Amino acid sequence: MGVTATGLILMRITDPDAESPAFEAFGYKQLIFEPFFGGGMITALAVPIIFLTGIWPLFFAMLLIFAIAVGAGLIYYAPKAKAERAEAREGTSAVTT
Repeated sequence: MGVTATGLILMRITDPDAESPAFEAFGYKQLIFEPFFGGGMITALAVPIIFLTGIWPLFFAMLLIFAIAVGAGLIYYAPKAKAERAEAREGTSAVTT
């Protein structure tokens, strides 16, 4: 549906010189994401699983995976992002004074 291409174009527009780590992070994410969700195993198996077990077992399994991913992101990446924002604020305040 063009979501990946649109995302890459928007990243190129907002960061034309690739100064942020967004492109590298996107590439690493795709290695994990595509075999499962982007037309991969989960996408292919969703309909048979729903047919055999109903919608709720798959829903709760995906909800659990989502919660684990969000929790891991908050535990691992939130402190790094907070430190980077604080560092950036200190750098800009030092420049303006």
